[in-house]
Amino acid sequence: MRTILIEDNPQVTTLIKSLLSVHCPEVVIVGEADSVSEGYFLLSNTPADLWLLDIELRDGTVFELLERLNPSLFDQTALVFLTAFGTFDYVIQALHKSAVDYLLKPVDPNQLKAAVQKSHKEVSGRNLSLRLEELKRLLAPGMAPPASLEKVPITIAKGTIRYLFLKEILFLEGDGAVCYVHTVSEKPFPSYRNLGFYADLLEQQGGFIRTHKKFLVNTHHIEKYDPVEDAVWLTNGHRLTFSRRKGKVLLDFFKRISKSGR
Repeated sequence: MRTILIEDNPQVTTLIKSLLSVHCPEVVIVGEADSVSEGYFLLSNTPADLWLLDIELRDGTVFELLERLNPSLFDQTALVFLTAFGTFDYVIQALHKSAVDYLLKPVDPNQLKAAVQKSHKEVSGRNLSLRLEELKRLLAPGMAPPASLEKVPITIAKGTIRYLFLKEILFLEGDGAVCYVHTVSEKPFPSYRNLGFYADLLEQQGGFIRTHKKFLVNTHHIEKYDPVEDAVWLTNGHRLTFSRRKGKVLLDFFKRISKSGR
């Protein structure tokens, strides 16, 4: 069985290949990639019976990759997603509802074997295309309930993603192409995604506010707000300034929570 593996963590790639060699000897890896750009070229030009695709890649998500592919390719292959245990609940729910196969990392050998065996029985590519369309619909903006996000993926190095509970994050500090994550219990550490990426992801959840072009703050950790000093104090005593333009956003926020009795 000709198989393409797209995974951005080298250790996971090595483990999956080892498991396949032991438990699925019929599988032959005909191509590997670790990014959306490399994956697009590989899937477009390499015939395969099975795609094993990580959801979070170093330069985007696998959904961006699939969106770019010629739909006719889905007529020729089976597909299994690989996803971390901490992946957002709504993504797992969408995979369930759309009946698209997936494996949670760390990958269980028996589940991997079952997924490979099931791929032998894929009835038709058209069926896969329909399931991917349903998955796309379920993951469209506005379909995911805000309360479903409990963890956020933090890209801490090439191929390495760490999942943090939102409640652990005090604020994120932008510094060009990277940002620094300040948490309740650790020293700040860098993420190789810019602040805008996390702002797009977290502001819509209602728990984070961009107080400045450099700061994205977890409002649950704001302890004091001073409009005279243009600053907020966090639960760990940290003082952050906010821009004049963002002052109205903060003021509106505190008015809302005072009405809600927080």
